[in-house]
Amino acid sequence: MASVSSLGIGTGVDLQNMLTKILAAERAPISRIDAQISSAKSKISVYGTLNSKLDSFKSAAETWQFPSRLSAMGASSSETSVLNASASFMAAVGSYTMEVTQLASPQKSYSDAYAAGTTFGAGSIEIRIDGGSPISVPVDAGSTLSQVSAQINSAKAGITATVVTSGDGSQRMILTGDKPGAENSFTLTSSAAPSSGQALEVATLTDSEIAIANAADGLMRSSAKDAKMKIDGIEVTSSTNTFSSAIQGLTLTAAKLGTSNITVNTDTAKITTAVQAFVDGYNEVAKVIKSNSSYDEATKTAKALNGDSSARSVLSVLGSVRTSVPSELSSANLKALHEIGISIQQSGELKLDTAKLEKAIKDTPNDVTNLLQAYGKEYATAITNLQSSNGTIGFRVKSLNESVSRFNASKESMEARIALVEKRYRAQFTALDKYVNSMQTTSGYLGQQLAMFTK
Repeated sequence: MASVSSLGIGTGVDLQNMLTKILAAERAPISRIDAQISSAKSKISVYGTLNSKLDSFKSAAETWQFPSRLSAMGASSSETSVLNASASFMAAVGSYTMEVTQLASPQKSYSDAYAAGTTFGAGSIEIRIDGGSPISVPVDAGSTLSQVSAQINSAKAGITATVVTSGDGSQRMILTGDKPGAENSFTLTSSAAPSSGQALEVATLTDSEIAIANAADGLMRSSAKDAKMKIDGIEVTSSTNTFSSAIQGLTLTAAKLGTSNITVNTDTAKITTAVQAFVDGYNEVAKVIKSNSSYDEATKTAKALNGDSSARSVLSVLGSVRTSVPSELSSANLKALHEIGISIQQSGELKLDTAKLEKAIKDTPNDVTNLLQAYGKEYATAITNLQSSNGTIGFRVKSLNESVSRFNASKESMEARIALVEKRYRAQFTALDKYVNSMQTTSGYLGQQLAMFTK
């Protein structure tokens, strides 16, 4: 606010103080608007916190709704050193006797032995995986066995080459398939001849030659093999040591040959954790609303959501979902949340009876998961509707933001009007000041003249 320190000097009246009081009276409506803006922003902030808590609660509800998130099934192995097992939501309760009879392995072959320093003439090596299209690897004239090995590795044809030097100084190239399983067997043919005149060859391999030791250097050869396992006497195979399609919902990983019993049950711990997270999520929502809706009699101050019907309706909607039976459960054995240990307290918060929940899971696991899925869907839908642009919370926050915009616009308009009022009053007071000062000057002059006439 602009001010002139000399205002009122001519009149002898404190016009500046008078102007300050006039402007304060003019600004009274702006103070009320500032209070309204502050109140609206406080509510917007609390609704932001409430939305965050609802997001967390919705996530907990969706864990109930979607079986893939709930992961309510678990698998255990009697011999984890032989076989490990994990279950997805699609697995069925049951037990199986499993015998791992063969582990998957990649093909391993080796070349003939060559004297150290042997070089090869120009040519190429042709590699085929499972009889597929050939991959040609060029061999430059004068290449050593190590250089040929490096060329094979650079081609990334599905095999890895390594050069091994034996005790007598001779060298062999070990060729190992990158992947296990019969479908990943390979062949290798070469047109590059070594300086000794013999062809660069890889020892051929037949089933009868599996794991036969070479008498000269102790190297071993093996064919690419699938993993094999018997499930209750029925043989299944896999190109890797992981069996993911033998039994729906079960993933089995073989570690060594042997027998193991696999048991699939409802995972009580996972369900209990999911239910507790749901209860905690609901209670966090209730706490935000309750703590921000109170009124302090001592200080005569109300919290941001005191008297806010939109906030109260949130708990009303969530309570209605809890007490209404979803259509999917109309003929189910379990229909209400209290049947699995979830009850409402006087405080408005939920409480979980873990023992009651675990007993329900043990007695009727399918009924429990069906109930969770149905209520999870209802709660997730209700929260989505509350937060939508036309929902209770979404519309309320939108309305508050619009109010703040209107208040700010009104404030700007009033500030502009008050600036004009101040300008007008200041001009009038300044003119008055000058006029009175002029009159006082005239009065002094006339007084002097009258004094002279008297003499």
